[in-house]
Amino acid sequence: MSKNLTFGSNLLASKIPLSAAAKQFQDYVTDAMQRSALFMDVMRKRGNEMVDMTKDNSSTVLNFKFEKLMDGSSFERPINYWLARMLPPEGIVTDNNKRPYVIQDPRAGQGPGIGGFKKDSEIGDALKNGHPVYFVGFNSTPIDGQTYEDIIKGQVKFYEKVAELHPHSPKMCAMGNCAAGYLTMFSAMQRPDIFGPIMIAGSPLSYWNGERGRYPMRYAGGMVGGSWINSLLGDLGGGKFDGTYLVLNFDLLNPANFLWSKQYDLYANIDKESERYLQFEKWWGDFIQFNTPEIKWLVDKLFVGNELTTGKLTTEDGIKLDLRAITSPIITFVSDGDNISPPAQSAGWIADVYKDAEEIQARGKTIVYCLNHKVGHLAIFTATKVGKREDEMFVENMDSIDILPPGLYELVIDTPEGEEVSGQLRSHYEARAIEDIKALGYNSTDDDRAFATVAKASEALSYMYDKLVHPWFKIYDNPEVANRLKNFRPLRLSYTLFADSVNPWMKFFEDTAMQAEQKRIQLDETNPFLQIQQESSKFINQYLQNIANFRDSIREQMFFSIWSNPLVQKFWGTDSGAPRYIPSLTQFDRDELMKNYQAEIKRNLKVKNKVEAFLRFIALIQVQRQRIQEFVIRVLVQKARELEPTWSDRDFHQVIKFQAMVVRNDPDAALIALKEFTDKTKYSEELIKFAQAIIGEIGKLPPEVTAIAQSIAATLMAKTVAKN
Repeated sequence: MSKNLTFGSNLLASKIPLSAAAKQFQDYVTDAMQRSALFMDVMRKRGNEMVDMTKDNSSTVLNFKFEKLMDGSSFERPINYWLARMLPPEGIVTDNNKRPYVIQDPRAGQGPGIGGFKKDSEIGDALKNGHPVYFVGFNSTPIDGQTYEDIIKGQVKFYEKVAELHPHSPKMCAMGNCAAGYLTMFSAMQRPDIFGPIMIAGSPLSYWNGERGRYPMRYAGGMVGGSWINSLLGDLGGGKFDGTYLVLNFDLLNPANFLWSKQYDLYANIDKESERYLQFEKWWGDFIQFNTPEIKWLVDKLFVGNELTTGKLTTEDGIKLDLRAITSPIITFVSDGDNISPPAQSAGWIADVYKDAEEIQARGKTIVYCLNHKVGHLAIFTATKVGKREDEMFVENMDSIDILPPGLYELVIDTPEGEEVSGQLRSHYEARAIEDIKALGYNSTDDDRAFATVAKASEALSYMYDKLVHPWFKIYDNPEVANRLKNFRPLRLSYTLFADSVNPWMKFFEDTAMQAEQKRIQLDETNPFLQIQQESSKFINQYLQNIANFRDSIREQMFFSIWSNPLVQKFWGTDSGAPRYIPSLTQFDRDELMKNYQAEIKRNLKVKNKVEAFLRFIALIQVQRQRIQEFVIRVLVQKARELEPTWSDRDFHQVIKFQAMVVRNDPDAALIALKEFTDKTKYSEELIKFAQAIIGEIGKLPPEVTAIAQSIAATLMAKTVAKN
């Protein structure tokens, strides 16, 4: 065989004098055969990686060393989750007095580690900034009998452990990616007292929301009649729901990429893309499993039932899971390019829960969203470009977010993409309204009614399945048959058929690829046959994309033609009344809430000390501008500490919160109260000098802001001030 291989490789690399066109064709064929050999070898390595990863129950793609601190399998109600401390790379030192970070990855088809499989990642950025970092991971196979509510209640222990390890640090920052976002939020709902800022990246919380003509994944449940299909797939797996079903759903959202582009791009750029491709596929092909009751709970309660934003979601033992119970700042990172967790679902929960920004302020909540306009779902928490910008910015900004006055903000990056950054990224917080959230995509009542009809039908069909079909699977349950069926699922086969251990013929490409590398030629980009190849690829890609667009259009039309049909809605009893419970539209405590808010403003109107005076002065300047530069907050707190060095961040946050409340409510009354304090304490001149020094450190202010500052200073320096 080796002689034949040598002969083949010599033939590939041979140079025969021919006409220019024939020479170009020969070069193209030689290059194509070499690329093919290298491509098949990458497929072989990909298959081997998949076999190795799925063989190890605790496999992870983390690019950092770690030590496990807790194992959920030892809990009273065991779960397949664990807590680890991330060990900093050589040359990086972490400070245990700094805010700890806890990163959690999605259990949505693949194993853990995506939040730290690159140096430029959430984990890498937090370590680089000296923070102690922890990771909540999971094993690929669930504990027998484990339910999703066991996970919700059990993983709180991990966060309690981190809080216990850092009693004197600022409260932890928890970061949840995709499906881990709502799981992280569940923990914060149960123990809001131990959490600092919470960041959720590409995480859906309002599952029905969307825009017609975009993001067709929300129709998936309705097209199969609800959650009964998950029970069937779980029964076919012997009580285990295979993660490949979820991964295949994601893949088929973009069949052009799944069936063609991903492989073609590797083939066309085989000399540069192999390592990156294998790195990602190591995670993408690390398939896991769920217990059937786990996936049923998720679909029934969240994706079809849409119960998370109602405030009425309750566990079997009475734990109420209400987003309003979270007291920490919440940051949600969303992208227009995300077709799995689009902005309407990842940020729409804000409009579900709160009527307006004033209510958010009255409840003392700080909610920040950051909108990327390009990247896809996975790039939100995996891409290097995002890791260098948004992920790094979130780590750098977390302390300022923690002391941001209550309200709804958009975090906007001011540093242009591609610009060299020395130090921190420039960014600011722009005050927003609930209408800005709804503009990202929000359902009409008619659309909600269609989804409510799906939920009602799903409940009934699932009940029928459980009573009539499920018992037959229990009678003929055979774990060995279920395991064999699992290995023959198409997505698993697309990896394993190329693995050495499954297909010994693939060893042929290991030698062929080695020889192709030794004889590798560099094809001229102007080669006409290469250009034909590239144009053909574009045609295939566009053709598949057109098919997908047509499919999505038909799916949407079918969904609404079925579930918006008045007769169907009448049959399921959803033709009248409110289609879903939306707290922001039906809160009965709003009058009392706003009354208490006004009372709190009145209690804090009077200025009591120099820190309050200083921050009142700054709030009067900022409140009319509706934007806050991130670095301004850092400078203000740093300077305020000079006035009260013994105060904690929480103390400063409370003062900032109250001063913002007072100024937003009545700037004139706030200024009068400040004047009364400065007159009584003879603090006017000192305050203005102190503020001027800070403004000078911050930098040149816009003319309109400078004018406001000068007007306030003039009022404070005047001998008298008119009162209401």
